[in-house]
Amino acid sequence: MEVLLSPAKVNIGLWIVEKREDGYHNIFSFFHTIDLYDRIYIKPSHTLTVKSSTLDPDLQEEKNIVYKTVTLFEKITGIDQNWEIFIEKNIPVGGGLGGGSSNAAVVLQFLNSFYKNPLSEKDLFDLSVKIGADAPFFLKGGFALAQGIGEKLTFFDQRLNDELFLIYPNIKSNTGEVYSKVDKNMLTNKDDLNIILNLITEYGAKKIFEVAENKLGEIAKKIYPEIEEVYNFLEYLGYKPFITGSGSTVYCVGSPSKEVETACKVRNWKLIKTRFK
Repeated sequence: MEVLLSPAKVNIGLWIVEKREDGYHNIFSFFHTIDLYDRIYIKPSHTLTVKSSTLDPDLQEEKNIVYKTVTLFEKITGIDQNWEIFIEKNIPVGGGLGGGSSNAAVVLQFLNSFYKNPLSEKDLFDLSVKIGADAPFFLKGGFALAQGIGEKLTFFDQRLNDELFLIYPNIKSNTGEVYSKVDKNMLTNKDDLNIILNLITEYGAKKIFEVAENKLGEIAKKIYPEIEEVYNFLEYLGYKPFITGSGSTVYCVGSPSKEVETACKVRNWKLIKTRFK
């Protein structure tokens, strides 16, 4: 049996550039992996089964993104895929942390390596785009600028190493619903994005935290009062909170105070202490 580590990521800022003809939106966002992992246990079997440690029906068997990934790999390579796969979920579901896309990318890389690389790097990338917008990023991880729907990636050699903490308010954010509320007033001018990129190039990666904004996060706060409650609570305590992706996870750079830890216990929020990785 193999044990694969599947990391989470956070968005540091998310700007919406335009709506595409296919209905999706082009974005400008910085992705960074963090020291939080799902563990995927995989071993050969007589058939393909995918199970998850959570009770969420969308994560079991054929509905799981990993199941879809393995069957797609089988279709493209012509190699029969019979595995018993169990996903120990530590990354909150529907939290904007990319857990499903990460699971898919990690399993895809494992299969390709196991079968002596029938797919080239480009083939892997093209396949991952079909799986999910965040999946291409997880083929490499680290720190990257993501554009397009998230598949146009510019990786940076440097990485952040700060501590951060996440608060997941125990609700799943529906990405499609959040995007459906985007209007043209929320779009960011491309010239402004060039200014942001130039600032980071000149002053370093940590400059992002000074300029980061997330219009999707603003929408998510209106749809899900729980996200807004976490966000406002952290602001009240003097933190600078950030929403990752379309929510529902809110994070801050640094360590949580005793007051934060107590509030999470009382309000049934999931608190995760981690760091950039």
